[in-house]
Amino acid sequence: MKRRLCGWIMASLLLSGCVAAPVVIEKQEPATTVVKPAEEMTAAPAVPERPPRLFEDRELLLEGVRFLNLTDGTAPAKARSTFISLIQSYPKSRWLPAAEAFIRLIDEREIFREANRRDQLLTEKARGEQTRTVQENETLRKTVRELTGRLQTETAALVQENEKLKQDIRQLKALEIELEKRERRLR
Repeated sequence: MKRRLCGWIMASLLLSGCVAAPVVIEKQEPATTVVKPAEEMTAAPAVPERPPRLFEDRELLLEGVRFLNLTDGTAPAKARSTFISLIQSYPKSRWLPAAEAFIRLIDEREIFREANRRDQLLTEKARGEQTRTVQENETLRKTVRELTGRLQTETAALVQENEKLKQDIRQLKALEIELEKRERRLR
């Protein structure tokens, strides 16, 4: 199960990394040379305006994927927030399904990790209970051995006592018979 989930995650990461956006070629107008008056030439050169970025949605997706490749413990949360910002900022982006898929994978990964943590806790608890049960079992075995030893000792003592009583009964019978014989002789 773990290997399959990791395999799916790796496959989706590889597939999303291989997807490339089509190259957009902007039509540029030929540059024209404009002769400026001397007054304007002495002024500080103007900073050209930064053209709007055309692939910010793709860059957000790639940034999220980069976060997923990090081994930092907070990387999945950062990647998830990046994918959410892509979805919120660019609701019509072509990368929307990929971002949603990554969010689902991140959520499923967290669910899997939480289930794995619970399994580990249950396993540790079961091991602790097993250890206690083994210790109780050993204690009970010792108690049974002691009781068995006492029982055997008491049984042996009772058998000896029983044999002695049987011997005493035989002696009493023999004495009784002897008494009867004496009484007969005396009469």
